[in-house]
Amino acid sequence: MRLQREMAWASILVVVAAVGTGLRIIGKPSEQRLMRLDERRVMDLRSLASAVNRYRSQRQRLPEHAEEVIDGQITTRLPLDPESQQPYDYRMIDAEHYELCATFSRRSREPPDDFWFHEAERRCFSLGADQDPYVR
Repeated sequence: MRLQREMAWASILVVVAAVGTGLRIIGKPSEQRLMRLDERRVMDLRSLASAVNRYRSQRQRLPEHAEEVIDGQITTRLPLDPESQQPYDYRMIDAEHYELCATFSRRSREPPDDFWFHEAERRCFSLGADQDPYVR
């Protein structure tokens, strides 16, 4: 009976240690959620950049406002920040350049030389009208 009790406690300790190690390796669920939200923001910005580039190739000019890229076919709505449900910021810089901005919760996992690298802060990405948003 005593041996069974000791074995039960040992098993419990092994499970607790395994769960603790797993959380240290992959991070807390709340941290994982924030990182997934940031990954979604980058995907949304890439999608919006593609819509802007498509608009420019069709009309030979950049849109003055993000809403102009909604064509009812490929782009039916603007992406919204997954947390705030607000649209991302778009700003035309000049005839060939524009800027897309989002507020990120965590530092990105991408290397710092990646175009979409960001810290945990508001970050604006300057893009050229012909720049492929999916190239790293």
